[in-house]
Amino acid sequence: MIRTFIALDLPVQLQGSLEALQKELQRTDAPVSWVKPDRIHLTLKFLGDVPPGRIADIQAQLAEIAVDTQPFRLHAAGCGAFPTLQQMRVVWVGLKGDIPSLRDVQQRVEEAMAALDFKREDRPFKAHLTLGRVKGRQRLRVLQEALLARQAFEAEDFDVTELVLYKSELRPEGARYTPLFRAAFAQ
Repeated sequence: MIRTFIALDLPVQLQGSLEALQKELQRTDAPVSWVKPDRIHLTLKFLGDVPPGRIADIQAQLAEIAVDTQPFRLHAAGCGAFPTLQQMRVVWVGLKGDIPSLRDVQQRVEEAMAALDFKREDRPFKAHLTLGRVKGRQRLRVLQEALLARQAFEAEDFDVTELVLYKSELRPEGARYTPLFRAAFAQ
């Protein structure tokens, strides 16, 4: 089985901006497992464990979606926590820009994967970039204050130009993501 997900990649410059924000938030000493900046991506659909024989079907669906999708522009903006700042489990940065195009491509990915018998997501799609996962309850008040102080966070615009099917390997030192397939959008 191959643990997989479908995502949008982020440019190196944005990864640098997110790393700078993470460093500011890390000063709180809150118990957060921070995602390495080069592993931050925008997940559209988590597929889980997939038999190797099904990968080609997923690739074909992604290629079909990509050929009908025009590139669009987003930028990272704002920050917060899921499910709430008071009960945080995930620290995130939000997205702004062409959100209608993002929602459209995510919905088409969801529909295409449902057609391949992957379970539909129960929760509504919330465009975000995960910065870290909370691992304890101490010093969270300080982290809450730090997040509130950075609500105006804004990063550079970036173009979304492809869908990426990733393989995810869980390791003691953190997850390792390997692109299995890239489907470039229409130009």
